[in-house]
Amino acid sequence: MLSTYKTSLSKKSQLNSNTYLYHFDLIEPKEIIFKPGQYVMLKVPSINGPVSRLYSIASPNNIKNSFELIVEIVPCGLASNYLFSLKENSEVTFQGPAGMFGLKKNKRDKIFMVTGTGIAPVRSMVISNFKFLISKEIPNSKLQIYWGMKNYKDIYLLDELKQLNNETMKQFEFKICLSREQNLDIIPEEDRKYFELGHVNSCFDQHIENCKLKIENLDYYLCGGRQVVESLKQFLLIKNISQENIMFEKF
Repeated sequence: MLSTYKTSLSKKSQLNSNTYLYHFDLIEPKEIIFKPGQYVMLKVPSINGPVSRLYSIASPNNIKNSFELIVEIVPCGLASNYLFSLKENSEVTFQGPAGMFGLKKNKRDKIFMVTGTGIAPVRSMVISNFKFLISKEIPNSKLQIYWGMKNYKDIYLLDELKQLNNETMKQFEFKICLSREQNLDIIPEEDRKYFELGHVNSCFDQHIENCKLKIENLDYYLCGGRQVVESLKQFLLIKNISQENIMFEKF
């Protein structure tokens, strides 16, 4: 049974030219209980009544009186127009939480292969696990993100990911895969180690070649647009990764 949440938009931050971080405080009920990786359904007002749009929760689940969403604003989209025009302190209605996308409770290392705002549920999972030790069932698992973006100018959350990398003593690592850059010259030299040129699959191939990973012993989490997720899933299946070790969320 889904719950209905009345919230207030307390902060809206622009992350890049068309992506925003929304922070919603709960009005009623006062708390939300969710598993990292789940989503909520935004109720968008329309002339024919409320329309639902699904957004993954991007914040850790130890924070129960608020939650965050990372949203790409799509021109002429019903929900995008609504969210773009929202002012701080506006009252917004959601239903949820829902969804089965989440960390498996085992000690296998975990690979996240995401594109664009597919980083949202992964951010929730990773921060919940390392910052607040919510997922104590996977105490020694190493988590690694391959995040596909087009251009360096579009990047956000970099400082947050770097800090987490430093705090976890290399138990968490990440690579941002830039598909439309010709080289890494634009990136400050001290940050270049966090970037690769190419798509997520090619970056992953490069890494396993360098590290000689036994890729069949890993769990894989895919999130992004429908076509991208299907492509990445086939990419892994061709490498003889068991389907039961591939978890995904499409949008």
